[in-house]
Amino acid sequence: MSPQPFRIFVAEDDESFLDAIALVLEQDERFAMAGRARDGREAVDLAARLSPDAVVMDIEMPVLDGVEATRLLRAEAPDLPIVAISGHDYEERVLEIRQAGADDYVRKARLADELPRVLATLLSRRKRSR
Repeated sequence: MSPQPFRIFVAEDDESFLDAIALVLEQDERFAMAGRARDGREAVDLAARLSPDAVVMDIEMPVLDGVEATRLLRAEAPDLPIVAISGHDYEERVLEIRQAGADDYVRKARLADELPRVLATLLSRRKRSR
């Protein structure tokens, strides 16, 4: 029997990117979608209820941006792996979300190549430290 896939929660306001991320995750048997949110407030509320193994967080979102949502999630779940994503390369925003508690950052242009590797690394590190 193969091990259970890691449950990944995705917060992304752009429907096409949300679908692209879901596809990347579903094509890799190590991962399963645990849920999705369209804004930061919904992300914080749903992630608390769903208890995913990791979160993929868009930096720029309505209602509550990814930086603030990451800060709130980190306060609730200090060990939860959080990967920030963005279509823009604003270094100050990447720095802000890392300071808020994101473990890593992937550019949207590199999602298919980098997201599975980054998630697997963070999740295996988390598993070893338990």
